[in-house]
Formats: sequence, structure tokens, C-alpha cells
Amino acid sequence: MDRPPKKKESPISLAITPWLNSLPSTLLDLLKQQAGTSTLEEAQKKLVDAAPKRWVVYEPMVLLPSGSFTSEPWPSFLASLNGSQKEELWISILDQLSPPKSPLTHLAINQGIPLLKSSPPQNDNQTTQQEENILRSPTGLHLLHGSFGSPTSPSFNSSLWVSTKQNSLTQTWAPLHTMFSRGNIKEKARLLSFHSTIPLGSPPLHPHRYIPPSTLKDSYAVDLYAGIGYFVFSYARLGLKVLCWELNPWSVEGLRRGALANKFTVRVITAPEDLQKSTGELIAGAEEQIIVFQEDNRHAARRIAELGEQQKPTKVRHVNCGFLPTSEPVWRDSFDILVQGFTSSSKPEGGWLHLHENVGVKDIETRKAEIQRLFDGWCSEEKDTPLKAKVEHVEMVKTFAPDVWHVVFDVYVSSSSSAASIIS
Repeated sequence: MDRPPKKKESPISLAITPWLNSLPSTLLDLLKQQAGTSTLEEAQKKLVDAAPKRWVVYEPMVLLPSGSFTSEPWPSFLASLNGSQKEELWISILDQLSPPKSPLTHLAINQGIPLLKSSPPQNDNQTTQQEENILRSPTGLHLLHGSFGSPTSPSFNSSLWVSTKQNSLTQTWAPLHTMFSRGNIKEKARLLSFHSTIPLGSPPLHPHRYIPPSTLKDSYAVDLYAGIGYFVFSYARLGLKVLCWELNPWSVEGLRRGALANKFTVRVITAPEDLQKSTGELIAGAEEQIIVFQEDNRHAARRIAELGEQQKPTKVRHVNCGFLPTSEPVWRDSFDILVQGFTSSSKPEGGWLHLHENVGVKDIETRKAEIQRLFDGWCSEEKDTPLKAKVEHVEMVKTFAPDVWHVVFDVYVSSSSSAASIIS
């Protein structure tokens, strides 16, 4: 009878054995004691069983999952080692995980992105305050090996920048200062195919979504929470011009680097004296496909209006509101941005709002109805131009917590009677 195939040992497990063999016997005896075993083989098995089994590579960094090396006997044993002995373990792991021609040089443990962060007291009578982590800074990242830069005296050029490729688009960020969400890959891919040719066969669910690339090149997408360019690059790949708003300077720099890596032209507007200027003055004749305003997104609706006053109407096809747990504070602005560019021509005009939110799985249909009523009310306020809105699709992106989903509500808004009839 054939024997079952031998289970393949993980690279991290393979890194542990030679590292253990390099340690002095006194430490190995201590390990047996800490593991509660009589033999080194048993103690080693306990170490291997408690070692992380998963990892993600963001060149040149390896990111281990939250909780790595926190199960005994790891905490006790690591506390017994000196700095160089721990360094040898991290180097051994990196060597095992590195591809032949691209050595991996940095190792860290993911600790998640806290919703709150501590702010220092303003005077001796105050205590440390908790405030919303608006910039989504990864303050809990546990660094194991390699220089990531300084969190207290940061500079772009002295910090570690890593990258990955999703849907053939490169994303770049500084892990000490900004987050990266792998789970957005599904939504990025959906946007890339949003205006694809209508398939043959059964009637398409949303035929009005097909817009030829030549038409898209004359249109804009607006991203009110641009981050490092999660969705910006999908819109740019479609051929749209993209106007972006982002407060975090590290995210802005990551977006800029990522845009160049993807061969998109990009302009970043960050100087306070420039941000005081009108939008038309700032970007009149701009040829860059991506323009980033490093400022609060509450200025976006005003800037789009200014742009429309100083040139032909700004035809916005998409407004992306990608902020969790809810992007609702910008929904009215996103509606105003979209309808500012609508015309009264006979050609159907319309656009989409992509509203991100965390919603309980049992509450999705209720929330969809609430959003529909909200936009119906806003449409009814527009007396000069007849408008109609419909929540035409609900995309469940990924689970955020048990029975809670990251959801995107696609709201289609049109000013044309012919286009409105499509969504009735």
C-alpha cells in the first residue's frame, strides 16, 4: 500500500531547527524547562507548533499575522535570549522565505490599525487623551528586523517603502506610517470591469454602465478618501482623470510613488500657499491624469464647482467614498459633486456614487432602503434639473467582524429623463 505523502514543512519551521542548533546548551536546557518537556525534540516540536504558519510578502518586507510568537513557550524563551540571538532567528526566517534573486530584508508583526490613538496632554493638569485615528496610522506594528525609519523624526527618504501588485497595479506605502488593506482587491477588480462591453447572451442587468473608453477619457472620477491610491489607480486604468483628496502626507507620498510605478502622470498639491488658490488657477491646463489635493475633503465640492465655472462642465462619472466604518459624512458633498457636471443635453448623463460602510448582514436591506430615501430627498430638492437616484447594486466586499460586512452601495444618479427611465 502506498504511503501518504509526507506533509511539507513550512519555511518558518525549517528556519527554527538550524537556529536552535546554533544556541548554547544552557539555553536549550532552559527551553526544555520552559516547555515542560524532558527532551529537546519535544521542546522543539512545541516551538514549531506555536510558530506562525502564515505570512505576507510586501517586498522587501515579510509581515507576520497578529499574535505571532505569543503562544508559549515562545514568549518565555525569547525573553531569555540576548539581542543577537533573536536577530539570528529573524534572519533565518527571512532567508527561508526569500526568493533566489530578491532577498527579503525586513520582518514585522501586524498588529492592526487602531480606531483610536493617544494624544499627549496639552498641560500638566491634563491626562493622555484618546482621539479618532483619522489618518489610520498603524501605531501597533511590531518591528522585528530591519530599519523601518524613525517614527519620531520621520522623513520620506529615510523610511522603508514596500510594494505589492494587485490586478496588475502596483501599490506602494511606508508600513511604519500607513496601512495596507489586502481585502480591497475584490472591489478594485470590480471597478476595473465596471464599464466593460455588454456581454452576449442574457440581457445585462445594468446596460447603462457600458461607456466606451473614448468617452471615459473626457470624464473624471473623484476619490474623497484616496489613501495610497487603492481605487484611484483602477479609475486611472479605465482612462478617467482622477481628482483625489487625502490628509495623510504619508498616504499622499505612497499614492505619488504608486502612480509613477504604474506609469500614470500625477501632480500633488500640498503647499499651504497653493491650497489657498482657486482650483482653476491651480490646475488650469493640467495634463496630469491624477491630481491630489492634500487637504480636508470638505473642500472638494467647492473645488469641483470652481472648476466647472472656469471651464466646460466637469463631467464626473464616479465619486468614491471609501472610508470605514462609514463614509456617510461626505455623502451630501458627493451627491453635489456628481450633479454639478450634469447637462441638459438629450444625451443621457449619469454617474455613480460608491458609498462604503460596515453593515450587519441582517441590516443590509434596511440600510439600502434608508440610503434610497436619503437620495430621493436630495433629488427632490433640485428644482432646476430633474434628478433620479437608485441604489442599483450592493457589493459585499469582505467580512469586517462576525456578521458584519464591508459593503459598497452603488448609487446611480441621472439628470436625463432617458437615463432615468433606465433605472426606474
